[in-house]
Amino acid sequence: MKPEPLSVSAQAFQFLDFTLRPSLRQLSRGGVPLALGSRAYELLLHLLAHAESVVPRDELMQAVWGDAVVGDNNLNVQVATLRQLLGREAVITVPGRGLRFGHRVRLVDDADPASELPARPSVVVLPFSDFGAERQWAWFADCLVEDVTTALSRFRDLFVVARNSAFAWRAQVDEKAGERAGERAVEGRDVRSIARALGVRYVVEGSVRFVGAQVRATAQLIDAVSGSHVWADNIDAVIDDRSAMFAVQTRIAAGIATALAPQIDAAEAARTRRATPADLGAFGQAQAAWAVVSAGEMAFDAGPRNRAAALAREALAADPSCGLAWRVLAAVQWWHAYHGTTDDFAATVAAGRDAADAAIAIDAQDHHAWRQKGLLAFMAQDPATGLAALRHAHELNPNCAVTLAWLSLNEALHGEAARGVPLAEAALRLSPRDPVRGEMLCALGFAQFAMRDYAGAAASAQAARLGMVNAAPPLVLGAIAQVGTGDLPAAAATFMLLNQTAPALAAARLAGRWLSTNPDYLTRAHTFLRVAAGLAPPEAADAVR
Repeated sequence: MKPEPLSVSAQAFQFLDFTLRPSLRQLSRGGVPLALGSRAYELLLHLLAHAESVVPRDELMQAVWGDAVVGDNNLNVQVATLRQLLGREAVITVPGRGLRFGHRVRLVDDADPASELPARPSVVVLPFSDFGAERQWAWFADCLVEDVTTALSRFRDLFVVARNSAFAWRAQVDEKAGERAGERAVEGRDVRSIARALGVRYVVEGSVRFVGAQVRATAQLIDAVSGSHVWADNIDAVIDDRSAMFAVQTRIAAGIATALAPQIDAAEAARTRRATPADLGAFGQAQAAWAVVSAGEMAFDAGPRNRAAALAREALAADPSCGLAWRVLAAVQWWHAYHGTTDDFAATVAAGRDAADAAIAIDAQDHHAWRQKGLLAFMAQDPATGLAALRHAHELNPNCAVTLAWLSLNEALHGEAARGVPLAEAALRLSPRDPVRGEMLCALGFAQFAMRDYAGAAASAQAARLGMVNAAPPLVLGAIAQVGTGDLPAAAATFMLLNQTAPALAAARLAGRWLSTNPDYLTRAHTFLRVAAGLAPPEAADAVR
């Protein structure tokens, strides 16, 4: 009597160190997915399901090709493929009877790895499609993916799958579609299955297209759990000289990674808002806290900061080693000190510095924590420590446009003033569609003010206000810049709005508390704001303009 086939319902097959998961149509070895065409897969699945039997060749032909009329040699080709991949003893020919599988097979539960996603937002960058590249530049798309993966890994809040694991999916090809001429792309891949297999939420796909000296890289971000499309964009470049290929590759990779990181942050913030605290865990609560403080940081209202602090403390109660929660507390204290929403300025700054140091002690590569350390040092009138910390944060992650913008601002206010504007412009070029573009425009404006470009500073303030509703910094910048240009009525109106929006901050600046150790900047900013407030005559501005 012929043995009954093994059941494949909610189960996977294991043999040696291989696992075949029918739910994903995936063969892996040691947890790493292997390339296997659909015909070879169907043949292997049928042999495994009848592992105790010798299966007739006609039955295998029917299982793999159905009613299609194909030659017997097609089966031989797929058998050879399996033997090359699994070893010659994996498929045994029984003369006159058929084929049988040569290894002992075990059935195991086919657990879904997506049910245990990493606490951090998780992402894989899949191999990019390559259109139109000359053969000597066929490596470009692969190297671009490697650079994007490396750049994303610098964002410490992300869990990024290694390049080798991602490239295991290169040859997951839909054989019915085949490969188009000159194209090394993976056809018809199922990003949900890939994400489940790798245990990630987000998948990045893309392509590189060459037309003469022009190259266009296109990337898209997919939430593979929900199936939603999060973001897509393209970057164009011209390769005037073949020797510039590496520079172009680096610039494109940085542009993609810099655009991706805030989009993942935004998607995660939306997800945590929908989840209940019990579903989030310690890191999830800290992540929700970071989203809250980031969204409300420029607002005078202390409510969002207080909510963020409460979430961070809950996360630390559950896990004292949660570096992100400590970083949130550092950011909360910084913004309380900045906006004047604290009764004890010195204690607030000290608590913030302690929290930043705690975050760094847990993860010394966290550029966000180093940025907070630097900002709080400036608040404590310790510019040497502040500049060193900000410069180090930028070195840790050159692709974080927000860190670069803060560095530009503080170079202008405390360091080499002439570096401020170029650094701010670099930040804006690096992330032209950044959700916090308003902050970067403010940094540019204050740097322009430091260099006496009052018209430029006024324009930057106006642009920043479009993306920063009810925020005080662009109002401070606008008021002093408008006095600089001589537009006193506009300056007076802007100051009135500032005083309505953030009275404590306006009072602090009028009292001489500015976040700068540059004497020339301090004199002009303080004098101009007093003129805008009607507390000093216009002639006072003329004397220092």
